[in-house]
This record gives sequence, structure tokens and C-alpha cells, in this order.
Amino acid sequence: MSVSQIARDRAARAAKNQALFRGANERVKELNEAFSLVVPVGEWICECANVDCIERIEMSIDAYEAVRRHETHFFVTPSDEHFWPDVERVIEHNDRYWVVEMTGAADDGAERDDARSTRRPLPLPLQT
Repeated sequence: MSVSQIARDRAARAAKNQALFRGANERVKELNEAFSLVVPVGEWICECANVDCIERIEMSIDAYEAVRRHETHFFVTPSDEHFWPDVERVIEHNDRYWVVEMTGAADDGAERDDARSTRRPLPLPLQT
């Protein structure tokens, strides 16, 4: 396997892992919205590319939506362990989380796998 193929595979895996966490956070959003009057800062799942990550991040629903406005942006625990420089770049730092932007092939995968994306491929018809 070539170095470029390994890099593409890593980028694709990162995009899929982050899409998995993003999908979970879409469900978490419903809970955070329900409790937002009582607890204005909700708890979210770190959206880093590491599928074994169990870190939690505190942020408001408005902050969550600000990150979600961009299909290629994800929030991660503020640590180098949650940042893969070969497939993403940090575009925002704060005490609670970093916002990363997917780059290259990972960027394409993030857009394709985004549940809110209008560019998702149409589902194939079911075969009977």
C-alpha cells in the first residue's frame, strides 16, 4: 500500500469517526434543548477522530450550532491527543474545546457523511 493510499484511508476513517460522533450529538442536542432553561450549558460528546474517545465537552446550544453551521467543522477536547494534524487543522481555541476543520480527502468525507448536508447522495431504491 502506498503512502498516499494510507493517508487517504486515514482521512476517510477520521471523517467516518467524526460523523459518527456528530450523529450522536444530534441526538444529545434534543436532551440539551429540553434542559436548556435549567442548565444553559449542556454536555456533548467529543467529535475527535478517535473512535474510542469518551471525553465530554460543555457548551451551549448556540455554540454547538455555530460549529455545526459548517459541515467540515468539529469540536474536540482541547488537547493534541484529540487533533489529527494530517487530516485537520485547529481553527478555534478556547478553554472548553477546540474547533477543527477537516482538510483534503477528510473534508470530502465530512461533507458527504453530514446528516444535515444538502449534498448527500440520494438513497438507492430498495430491491424487492
